[in-house]
Amino acid sequence: MILTIDEIKEKIRPICEKYQVVKLSLFGSYARGEATEESDVDFHMVAPKGMGLFKMARFRLDLEELLHKEVDLISRLSEDCYIFKDAVERDEILLYESGQA
Repeated sequence: MILTIDEIKEKIRPICEKYQVVKLSLFGSYARGEATEESDVDFHMVAPKGMGLFKMARFRLDLEELLHKEVDLISRLSEDCYIFKDAVERDEILLYESGQA
């Protein structure tokens, strides 16, 4: 099943609130409108202060269960990898923002 951006946005809101995510953006094939049945869903997250690796892994698993899709989750874009960073930022669609700094 190929999800629409609006469907993804609606589904992820409660889980973002549960994990106190600061921002969650979509990038990749779903953001570009090129998703297929086999496409994973790529997210760029601004995590809350103190969110550890295990909690981040649980958040990713919860997203997969919710969307019934494989999820790739990045939380940091290194300046050293500018080609990847530019590609993510070019495609990025903001889905959720908590309002916390």
